[in-house]
Amino acid sequence: MKRYSPYALAYAGVLIAMNVVLSRLVSIPIGHSLRISVSSVPVMLGGLWLGPVFGGAIGFVGDMLGCAFSGYAPNPLITCSAVLTGVIPGLLGSFIRKGASVQGKLLRLLPVVAGMMMITSQGFTTLGISVMYRLPFGATWLTRIPQTLLLIPLNAFLTAVFYDRVRLPNLRENQ
Repeated sequence: MKRYSPYALAYAGVLIAMNVVLSRLVSIPIGHSLRISVSSVPVMLGGLWLGPVFGGAIGFVGDMLGCAFSGYAPNPLITCSAVLTGVIPGLLGSFIRKGASVQGKLLRLLPVVAGMMMITSQGFTTLGISVMYRLPFGATWLTRIPQTLLLIPLNAFLTAVFYDRVRLPNLRENQ
C-alpha cells in the first residue's frame, strides 16, 4: 500500500494558495457572470501531479477558501465544477504524460482542457450562476462562450509549461 509523503501535502497547500490568489486577486471580473482567470491551472496541475483525489480536494478547498475570502456563499454547482477541474485531468494523466515535449503535452492537453471546460465552466458553473442570479441559462451560456474559447488554449499552454518545468520530489512513500 502506498501513502503520500509530506511533500504531497505541502504541494497541495501551495496549489490551493495559488488557486485562491489567481481566482480572487489576479482575475479580471466582467459583470456578475464572467471572470477572466487562469485559476484552474493549479487545480489541473494538482490532478496531474498528485492524482484525481488530490486534484478534486485542491479544487474543493480552493473554492471554499475563495468563497470565504470574497464573502460569497458557496454554490454547490460551482464547487462541483472546481472539484471536476482537478479530477478530470487526474483521471487522464497517463494520456497526457505520453507526450515527450512541451508541444506534445500541449497537443494532448488541448482536448482534455476543452472537454473539461465544457463540462465545468460551460456546464456546472453556468448553471450555478444562472440559479444564483436568476438569469436564463441559455443567455448566460452564450455570453460565457467567448470567455471559455479564450481560456482553453491559455489554460492548456500554462499547464503544459508548468507541468514540464517544475521538478517534483517523490510524492509517494512506500509503506
